Amino acid sequence: MRTQVKLKIVLYGLMAIVFLCAVYVYYEIQKPAQVQVSTLEKATILNTDDLIGMFQSDESYATATLVEKVIEVKGVIQGISFLNNRHTILLKSKNSTKSFVMCDMSPQGLYIENLAVGDTITLRGICKGYLLDVIMLNCVPINEKPKE
Repeated sequence: MRTQVKLKIVLYGLMAIVFLCAVYVYYEIQKPAQVQVSTLEKATILNTDDLIGMFQSDESYATATLVEKVIEVKGVIQGISFLNNRHTILLKSKNSTKSFVMCDMSPQGLYIENLAVGDTITLRGICKGYLLDVIMLNCVPINEKPKE
């Protein structure tokens, strides 16, 4: 009888440890990486049309060339949003009305209040891939001066 109680205690303990490990791993995966993108060497400089066009014309080549690399993209702001304590800037393309470059902004020194729809901006970030839009993370503005 005592053996069964000890076995249950050990099993419940192991299940609790496995559950806690799973929760820890889940939150570590979900946590956004805080990389100092401005100090990293850039892979390439593109405008929004070229960046979106690369993924639309040959996605496998663009993925191999650009994904997980730091790139700079220059474009016109289509929209600015603030969700879950993060700013996102959407850059539009002249050639594609359905695809955008979605730039999740790094909180480092961002003067978002000085930006407006229609402004042209250059952002440096880590390209994460392409779904319907090109996704970039940890973006920072490059050589942009805030409006006075």
